[in-house]
Amino acid sequence: MTDLEQQNLHEIESLNQRGGRTLSVVDLIEAGTLSVELAGYFMARVACGASFFTAAMPGGAGKSTVLANLLCLLPPGERIISTSSDRIVHDALGQADLSGTCFLAHEIGSGHWYGYIWGSTVADFVALKRKGARLASCLHADTLEQLTGILTEAPLDVAAQHLTQVDLLAFVHVLPGFRRRVATVYATGDEEHRLAFELDPHSDTFVRRAPPPDDHENRCTEFVRQLLADNVRMFEDVREAVVEWYGAGP
Repeated sequence: MTDLEQQNLHEIESLNQRGGRTLSVVDLIEAGTLSVELAGYFMARVACGASFFTAAMPGGAGKSTVLANLLCLLPPGERIISTSSDRIVHDALGQADLSGTCFLAHEIGSGHWYGYIWGSTVADFVALKRKGARLASCLHADTLEQLTGILTEAPLDVAAQHLTQVDLLAFVHVLPGFRRRVATVYATGDEEHRLAFELDPHSDTFVRRAPPPDDHENRCTEFVRQLLADNVRMFEDVREAVVEWYGAGP
């Protein structure tokens, strides 16, 4: 694994503040947090450059874990930069081209912890997308309406049209029996977020609302299915498999 990959893994695993190993996409599928099809959909969108936010109202719901697994799907060679200070965001705004860089805010929240951003820095963070950067973060919200209100109202004041540039929004809910599920996923389309997947709580299955998958997404889904078949569950091993998948080409 290259030095960049090792550095990126360190940044991703620093999201894990609860101890133990970082759960992989295989762990999440087996726990029912997401499905093979949903994981394939995520991978296809991330491979095409999607930025993504995860959200959940209660702490411990799994939003950081889902965020880590979306980061695990990044193309090799893309550098992850954590927003360890406001200055990192503000300095990046002065650069002309941020392509090939993923800026990771550990949380959009007012706490003074590593990687947290708040206030006017959040609008600046979202503005990095317009310079070619990929954005990744999480926050406390259970619905699209809650998330939109938090981000577009004071003191964050993110412009609504800029928020739609965040391609994927995944909301994690905790169901009875402490079942953690990606309950809804929204994707950008026609200049607004549209429902792509939602959980049917009665059957505990994920219902696709997005258009049917194309060949690229089908290939991503088959890759995820093979991870399960091969029992590739350690986070680092999944990342190595992802890197090899990208290198294999279409």
